[in-house]
Amino acid sequence: MNLGKLNIFRSLDFFRILRRNWMAWYAMWFLVLYLLVIVISIYCFNLNPYDQQTMDFFRPPHLSFSFSKGFSKFILGTDDLGRDVYARLVYGSRNTILYAMCAAVLSSAAGMIIGFTSALSKNRLMQLIRIMVSSVRSYTPIIIAFAIITILGPSMKNATVAITVSLIPRFCSICYEITSEEMRKEYIKAVLLDGAGTLSMFRLSLFPNIRDVLIIQFTKHFSMAILDLAALGFLGLSAVNPEPELGTMIAENMDMLYTGNYWIIAFPGVAIITFVIAINILSDGIRNALHKENM
Repeated sequence: MNLGKLNIFRSLDFFRILRRNWMAWYAMWFLVLYLLVIVISIYCFNLNPYDQQTMDFFRPPHLSFSFSKGFSKFILGTDDLGRDVYARLVYGSRNTILYAMCAAVLSSAAGMIIGFTSALSKNRLMQLIRIMVSSVRSYTPIIIAFAIITILGPSMKNATVAITVSLIPRFCSICYEITSEEMRKEYIKAVLLDGAGTLSMFRLSLFPNIRDVLIIQFTKHFSMAILDLAALGFLGLSAVNPEPELGTMIAENMDMLYTGNYWIIAFPGVAIITFVIAINILSDGIRNALHKENM
């Protein structure tokens, strides 16, 4: 049996195990459906998150369907400027998820490079960099992001840079700790005694044994990046009005809650909560499935 077929069988076994955890299974399909709705809404429907309807201020949600007209025009209502809440929710979700994913990927990649290199090499410079990066971990990531965004100025790109930098110390420390722990095990010593180089040992022996931990940590980093980006948006430090972003949508419409126009902030809040909860549930399901698969 070749390696490709073996990987396919392992993937099938993983999904069979994951399916037994009904919460993780439904969380996975919820995330898939959520992302499909965003993609289909953006590319298949003529949505405009900036268009102001002067005759439709504070229009409440109204979901109706007819074969002649299709769905109602404003299914999630409009805001104080007559803008379609559904359109802004779709584009705001896209911005939040896309920029949070970029921050999670970049911070994880940088953290792995620093953590792995400092754990596998005796280079004093890398050890010094690792110590400096790890010392920053004593601060909450959002505090570091605040400091960086204050210097760079509010925008989605600057907020992504700030969150990326704030999450690097966490991933760096995790990679360093798990690599150092694995390096003390007998199978690594045996591989090195057989004459394997550091890169070969890392690629063939070390990385396959810590890959599961890295996947789980990445999903947690992704959910943290979403919450941090929404928090920065709520404080007015990420998206600049009228650019839609979930945290910004909640912040700019907080006063509307007291006037009974709850839907303007309820839908962005529910979107953030449900997406993050689904990611965390799926992360726990993946961890359990990988653990049972390797037993």
